[in-house]
Amino acid sequence: MTSTDLPLEKLVDRIIAAADAQTSAELNDDLRDALNEIAGHPDRGEARAPIACRLGDVRSCAGAGYLAVWLGAGAEHGEEPEEAGQQILETMLKWSRAVHTSDDEVDSDESGDDEINPDTDFGLERLGQGLVAHVARSMSLHQHMMNRPDVIAEFQRTEHLSSGPMWVMELLRKQSGHLVVIHVESKRVVRVAYQNLSNCFHLFTLLQSALADIRMPGSKRVSAHLKSVALGQRHDEASDKAWWHYGVGTCAKADFAGSIWGEATPDSIPEIDAEQVVLLWPMLLASRQWGAGFFGPFLQALPPSVTVQGELSEEEATVWFERLKLPEIKTKPWWKLW
Repeated sequence: MTSTDLPLEKLVDRIIAAADAQTSAELNDDLRDALNEIAGHPDRGEARAPIACRLGDVRSCAGAGYLAVWLGAGAEHGEEPEEAGQQILETMLKWSRAVHTSDDEVDSDESGDDEINPDTDFGLERLGQGLVAHVARSMSLHQHMMNRPDVIAEFQRTEHLSSGPMWVMELLRKQSGHLVVIHVESKRVVRVAYQNLSNCFHLFTLLQSALADIRMPGSKRVSAHLKSVALGQRHDEASDKAWWHYGVGTCAKADFAGSIWGEATPDSIPEIDAEQVVLLWPMLLASRQWGAGFFGPFLQALPPSVTVQGELSEEEATVWFERLKLPEIKTKPWWKLW
């Protein structure tokens, strides 16, 4: 009897048994063969649900991790993400909770570096990879995780030990939204969309690149190297600096008290009439600088982006200036030396 003649239930049993026996980062032959066999089975489309349901019973973290990656590949190719994603989440929580950290010793005076078993580290990494593939494609699963304090607290507890929890937390920290960006001096106003950003320094870099494309006054040429690093297309050192003073819409003058701070998350930018507003003022003192460390880590399923969606008409821009009570800024003639 060939593998394609076996009942699907038997093949699923074989996969779970092989995952139980997984003891290292190197994929064992039995698990590789079992996954290849199910790929050729006529009922392979029905294997996803039973494997996901039994994921939490797998006795090897590395084995569960490999199955999570297999499930994640299905989500990337259009399989429904909610049910399997929920199973991966609960399995990842189980293995993460088994990791001991020094913070767990509330009454202990002992201190030292936290450690994690290499096989558990590898398994959590793969579980995180599979979970990100599902959550990135399911707003309901994303919202479910955001509404569970136990999920946030647990992955925050172990994210310094394994890249799996770190990737999940990075996904949950990423934000998307829309901005009204106002260049006060020129009275130009544009609408901007941003996606998958976790801090305003990253927003500033990609926003400056987008505004340079439409020749916003004060913009400069953006190097291809910096742009590729900021988009996660290249992993390298890079630095950037502000072209304007970034202000909030609730402060109608260029003032440090009304600054948008680069270390803050994009949702810290205040809304006015349900719109997040960014004011571009002439620089105050020296330009703020930041490095590429604010750009990552990157998730392939959630690439960062900032795009200009359109420019407001002169009449529409005037409405915003009157609403925010913005001042008239007289441009200094280029020939005036004093």
